[in-house]
Parts: sequence; structure tokens; C-alpha cells
Amino acid sequence: MSKLVLDRILKELDIYLSEFEKDELYFELSRAFGFIGSYRECDRFEEMWSDPIYKEAIKKYIEEWISFRRRRSVLEAYR
Repeated sequence: MSKLVLDRILKELDIYLSEFEKDELYFELSRAFGFIGSYRECDRFEEMWSDPIYKEAIKKYIEEWISFRRRRSVLEAYR
């Protein structure tokens, strides 16, 4: 269910990822923001997205995560 929330967030940000990348991003987000395995994980994620401070932090985390992935894939291409 929480992955549907992530899908909605990514659509709102005009970001399109593969299912594998979405799974990785979700795992990283849940660990970074502390809602992994929590009771009502989906509700907690939506509440955080509704909060302007968390929303900005989540946006920035997603953008940095994508930037890191792109840099890493470029470096791996040269190996």
C-alpha cells in the first residue's frame, strides 16, 4: 500500500522509475525517515508527505538519490 503512495509522489514530481528502482527507493526512504516496519506505515508516509517540512526533505532525498544513481551508473559503464 505504501508503494502506491510512493507512486503518487513520483507522479507528482514527474519522475518515472522502474519497479526495481521504486522498490530500492522505497526501502531507502523508509529507512531514512524512520517509518520502516512501523504500525500504519502507509498512513505515516502520507502524513509525512502532507507536512511541508517533511515534504521538502522527501523531495530533496528523492532528487539526491536519483542523482547518485545516475553518477554511479555512469561510473560503472566505464569499468
